[in-house]
Amino acid sequence: MKMTLLDLTQNILSRMSSDEVNSISDTTEAMQVATIVKNKYLDIINRVNLTEHDQLIQLNASNDPTAPVLMYVPSGIADIQWLKYFDSNVLDGFDSVSIHDINVDLNPPPTGTLVAPGYLYVNILPVKEFIDMVNGFNPAESNVASFTFADNSNNFNTNYTFYYKNDRQPRFCTIVSNYYVIFDSFDNTQDTTLQSSKTMGFGRVIPSFTMEDTFIPDLAEEQFQLLLNEATALAFYELKQQPHQLATLEASRGWSNIQKNKSVDNKPTYFDSLPNFGRRGRGFHSQVSAFKSRGWDR
Repeated sequence: MKMTLLDLTQNILSRMSSDEVNSISDTTEAMQVATIVKNKYLDIINRVNLTEHDQLIQLNASNDPTAPVLMYVPSGIADIQWLKYFDSNVLDGFDSVSIHDINVDLNPPPTGTLVAPGYLYVNILPVKEFIDMVNGFNPAESNVASFTFADNSNNFNTNYTFYYKNDRQPRFCTIVSNYYVIFDSFDNTQDTTLQSSKTMGFGRVIPSFTMEDTFIPDLAEEQFQLLLNEATALAFYELKQQPHQLATLEASRGWSNIQKNKSVDNKPTYFDSLPNFGRRGRGFHSQVSAFKSRGWDR
């Protein structure tokens, strides 16, 4: 069962035999307990990668023609699992006739119409591997340009020259200082810089916490007891200077359940264990193999 911040605070205050409150701002102790709930909530989401916080995201554009391949990770994003960029260049696409050849049920555009490829994956490389790759670009070639990348992270100012290609869809990128995203190329026939609206990524968002009575922490229902017990144990330790053995034990059980559930995530399903008899080809068994390899049975 999900609970508001006020519900959690009242529950913990009751366990501590403290004064009843109608709002977290009624007493100093209530605000202290609400702050403890916030701290334990942030601790939980940092220790566990909860699927509730995974979502589609877009990068922020630099809008700087002198650095057209530079973008930024929006604030509140913990990590990026994969990234795509929309290829709007129809010359990179394919003739509409091929659509009809693939699926006769589709109604293709008029014969000879070129179709843009759409969203294409951009491979996220480690920084060293990406730098080694773009350093191989020949600045003497007409489609190779450069920009000066300034990084002042950690109050340490540095400037580097990055090469990029200006005549093609980006294929690779790297993330520097968990904020800057540098791509290997962009298509200057489509845009002057890489566009935020053309990016599509999937990553983990760090949820916000609001110190309001009606705020509901962004957790699964079964994780609220873990939050309640963790906050109760800490409140007793900090405010009462004594341990709460039962809350500590229940919190430990809650963590064990989370770890147990994580251990079975992404394990092969029963469908994966089925034998794949027969020769390779375009028959049923090869379709089953392709179906399983893409994880579509999950």
